[in-house]
Amino acid sequence: MRPSKRTLERLRERARLLGEKHTTLAERYLEEGVIMDEHPNIHFVDGALGRRPAVLGSGLDVWEIVEVAKDNGGSVADTASYLEIDPRLVETALRYYGAYRDEIDDWIERVHTLNEREESTWRAAHEAISA
Repeated sequence: MRPSKRTLERLRERARLLGEKHTTLAERYLEEGVIMDEHPNIHFVDGALGRRPAVLGSGLDVWEIVEVAKDNGGSVADTASYLEIDPRLVETALRYYGAYRDEIDDWIERVHTLNEREESTWRAAHEAISA
């Protein structure tokens, strides 16, 4: 690939601001771009645990929708109702999950681990104050 000089300059500047190599950033953009073409209404967002897939127009990450769908026996209608989103957005998340199940299951596990750690820290702080 030979991007234009202007595109390469912009990529290098963006990579510098993010503290990444421009080639690493270009590879991420390419990979995410292909995924977004394959899965319309999916985009990627940064957060405390890294970049993750989210569903456009919902304000929710894919893993969040998947977890609610699992709690609702896989029912798209019940999941959409509970989350107060269009059922098509639930379908978008579930299609992505079907293609990247291991990735999303890992996200769910990591979020649960982080939540447990944070709750433990919070309890310890309150116990220390009460003692």
